[in-house]
Amino acid sequence: MRTIAACFLSGLTTVLVGCAAREESTIPEKVITGLETCVARHDPESCAALYTEDAEITEPRATTVRGRAAILQYFKEQIAPDLQMFTDTQVNLVQGTLGVVEGIYRIRNMNTRTIVEDGEYLNILRNRNGEWEVFRSFFIPRHASGAAVLVSPSAEPTQK
Repeated sequence: MRTIAACFLSGLTTVLVGCAAREESTIPEKVITGLETCVARHDPESCAALYTEDAEITEPRATTVRGRAAILQYFKEQIAPDLQMFTDTQVNLVQGTLGVVEGIYRIRNMNTRTIVEDGEYLNILRNRNGEWEVFRSFFIPRHASGAAVLVSPSAEPTQK
């Protein structure tokens, strides 16, 4: 009888540990890099689809963008074919259905090979029905070119 009870408890422990191991403790990498991928493809629709319907994007010295429709317009105005975004995630935490991702970002003009903006970001995500979506985004630039980024396939950088 003790052998049967020991085997049952051992099996139950294995099942419980296996279930606990499946619960996410971090946001999946493909979700974290989703925005980079959309920017590289110059795909504002896919960028906006990463956000919840009631999401907000906040930047200092700028109006907060509220709602997916406004976020779509924001990305249509912000991304250009020759810009790429790179991130370095420093914090990635999950607690229940909420997640936090924090790090640094860089936006590079691939024609001129210059960084046109860099800074820190913080994304708060929600998990609904097994899908992670961004609920709040904060971008805090440390350096921005301060001038319009002109991207043209025929544009050649000028040397002085």
